[in-house]
Amino acid sequence: MPLLRPAFALMLIAGLGLAACSGNRDNTRPPPCPRVGILGDANKGVQYRPGPGRDLTDVTFETELLDYNGDCRYEDRRAVVIVRFILQVAATRGPAATQDEAQVPYFIAVVDKQQNVLAREDFVARIPFEPGRRRVVVGEELEQYIPLAGRHTSELEILIGLVLDRDQLEKNRRDRGF
Repeated sequence: MPLLRPAFALMLIAGLGLAACSGNRDNTRPPPCPRVGILGDANKGVQYRPGPGRDLTDVTFETELLDYNGDCRYEDRRAVVIVRFILQVAATRGPAATQDEAQVPYFIAVVDKQQNVLAREDFVARIPFEPGRRRVVVGEELEQYIPLAGRHTSELEILIGLVLDRDQLEKNRRDRGF
């Protein structure tokens, strides 16, 4: 059974971080939501047309994960946390773009404090371009079911990143000064 269920929605979302958790059945305060973060090394990508060229004239789309906004709730006596959020994904058409839709592959992973991947799933954001539009931002609605298996949410983190090849990842690291 997949841990994530995507639903596509075109909308621009404002705000940062996750709101406080809801679904409190008793008078005790629920645990906090798991931390969510966009990986700095995997938040931007450049897609090129097929072939060896890698200059500006070969760019089909520049893509970016911008932000997220959401909340969480607990079920099954706090044995499962359900995290819902909307991820902003942007694409900018490049000079080599011939398609009317950018396909932006990204992943969501749940990791523990030692950064061990407990679950990971890949997605593709489909970003349609109307004639004359150069940049489009969409909101990807996601819902993640995380069985806690005795863990506290402070021991878990949800990481989001673009699916990049080695060259793209190294370029991002160089651009960030690593």
